[in-house]
Amino acid sequence: MTNTHLDYCSLCSPQVELEHAILHTSKDTLTLQCPSCNHVYKKQISSPKLINCSIIISQHEDSLSTTLPIPQDDLLEIGDEFIVDTEEAIFVVKITSLELHSSSKRVSKTKAKDVKTIWTRAIDNVYVPVTIHSLGSKKHKSKSIKFGVPGDYSFEVGKTTNLDGSSFIIEGIHLRSDIQNTTLTKLKKNGDSALAKDIKRIYARESKYNFSYR
Repeated sequence: MTNTHLDYCSLCSPQVELEHAILHTSKDTLTLQCPSCNHVYKKQISSPKLINCSIIISQHEDSLSTTLPIPQDDLLEIGDEFIVDTEEAIFVVKITSLELHSSSKRVSKTKAKDVKTIWTRAIDNVYVPVTIHSLGSKKHKSKSIKFGVPGDYSFEVGKTTNLDGSSFIIEGIHLRSDIQNTTLTKLKKNGDSALAKDIKRIYARESKYNFSYR
């Protein structure tokens, strides 16, 4: 779902459409800002036709289904983030898959009117699995722990992280496949970082010999 609008700027681009930023939206008016000269103005628009799209929200081990009114010509894409207000709670979600009306085929991008089901995952609060290797034993040991953190919590390769009584140094981060504008699947250089909502798994070593392995 886009937050830009194609339009002509009367000051600097009267013949070529530019991707204007949408600063504010009301029922029939957009407040736009030109990306070239920063001119701000209002544009009257016709109200888009809304359709109720079926949405599946996955959160941790659970999932729920709901519907959301979306303009029928809105372009949906894997990695898009938006808010869904349900009877249970308000979720910030990210699209992970788009199922079409015409078939069971799933695509990475399509218009809302062509979607049968929007598959999403909640990203406001997430669990990040961390595999921690022990340094305090001759015998190699490791343990996997899931840490609950806000979705925008940042993890950095090479940094000592302290969570829920555990201390570990991050050696590598495996990324999820639904991140937009990147082809990276792993981070392994010191200083590389990722947000919790984008992480599939972290690999780390304990920073102290007091980590408990049962």
